[in-house]
Amino acid sequence: MTEFHSIEQTPVSTYPPQMRYLVASGLSAAQLPKGCHLVAGGEAISFEQPWSFGAPLITQVDDGADLAALKSPTVTAFLVEGIEPPGAGEAFAIGAHRMRDAEAFKPYAARVADVSKDFGCRYIARGGAVTLLSGSFVPDRAVLMEFPSADEVAAFYFSAAYAPLLRIRLSATEPRFVLVARAGALPERTRGVIMERLGEI
Repeated sequence: MTEFHSIEQTPVSTYPPQMRYLVASGLSAAQLPKGCHLVAGGEAISFEQPWSFGAPLITQVDDGADLAALKSPTVTAFLVEGIEPPGAGEAFAIGAHRMRDAEAFKPYAARVADVSKDFGCRYIARGGAVTLLSGSFVPDRAVLMEFPSADEVAAFYFSAAYAPLLRIRLSATEPRFVLVARAGALPERTRGVIMERLGEI
């Protein structure tokens, strides 16, 4: 008679853990819920429409983080699906928008990554679903871009290579583009260049 022995196996997921980033304004880094790890929370400058929700924080979010704690009338917060962990860059950009003309926007979406990479840009979140947690602003699309420094963010945004794409972005969407230092203040010289160039647009 043949004997059969069963071996209990624990199911192993073949999928990596979901990577998510939280963009939140209206609270300090110390008020972030457990399971949220600060990526960038330094000085911020809005390049397009005013970011009127308070200084933005960018955090990486663990599975199971208590995001219900963000439900507050003073907090604006949304989640975006990540594609890469943060690196060592000193500056980040939040690119978020509500769509006005999806067809007109297609050339922008097709070409912007090729232009931005020449300025040291890494996308840590791009094209994923956006989930509103709190507040009134939820973009149709949000990207998180990491740059070596704030100088590269400014060089990219005001470059001749990006100019034709920027025109598409500004006409086809209700846009937001916010530079956030990883920590502390932006360099005074860089801040001056940005404010001067924004005055020319």
